[in-house]
Amino acid sequence: PHQEFPPRVKALPLPPTAAKSIPTRLTVSEPNPSNGNSAAHVILQCIGDTAKEHVLIELIAAILEEPLYEDLRTKQQLGYIVSSGVKAPDTDSRTLTVIVQSSVAPAEKLTTEILKFLDGFQGKYLDPLNEGDVAVYAKSLIDQKTEPDKTLAVETTRNWSQIANGRFQFDRIQREAATLLDIQKQDLVDYWNTLYAGDGRRVLITEVVPRSGAASSSSSATPLPSTGYAQGIVRRGGSKSTIELGIDDIEKFRQDRQETAYRS
Repeated sequence: PHQEFPPRVKALPLPPTAAKSIPTRLTVSEPNPSNGNSAAHVILQCIGDTAKEHVLIELIAAILEEPLYEDLRTKQQLGYIVSSGVKAPDTDSRTLTVIVQSSVAPAEKLTTEILKFLDGFQGKYLDPLNEGDVAVYAKSLIDQKTEPDKTLAVETTRNWSQIANGRFQFDRIQREAATLLDIQKQDLVDYWNTLYAGDGRRVLITEVVPRSGAASSSSSATPLPSTGYAQGIVRRGGSKSTIELGIDDIEKFRQDRQETAYRS
């Protein structure tokens, strides 16, 4: 019976924010006092579940990956880890993530430079593309998706995942590859407007702040006390506002979460 199977895990939609506003920010205190690394993790969430939306976010990630690394890692040398990519937290939604870890720059600096890159992404890297450039990116993604399974284990895992998540879309790769053949440059521009540049974008910033060292933050940027989303601080500056959340003691935060789960 269907009742015997657990419900499918669904990612919660992030709160939408206006274009050019400061996204929701969660700042976490590094629990290990000897770890002097800071980190910034920026998530752009797509809650659409169509094949077109899924391949568009993958194309954006492919276009963004190299110049992001060149800017933040090679030129600015902000940190030894600079990465980006697409994740699938559930069967429907997708997220484009950017991660920078550093031993020399505080988390707020990492976040500032990530957002600066994303703010200029369309003008520097998306608008200059022509239809031929888009076709090259699409062809590369099609080749990746349609590469034959090298072992029976890979094929089994791919098909079993469709059974496990209840979607039964055994032809998902073929449908996405077919969708890529019809992608135009304007599709990418419109999608970037939905994902990041326009109103209603869903963006979350998470920062890890070390307690000491070159990458530690000023007192004004240390994590707020752990409260929860409903009690987050809304900071406004002119036409911009942001919700700031904090976890100043991650062990206590985990304990409180467990106690809340037991009571419910």
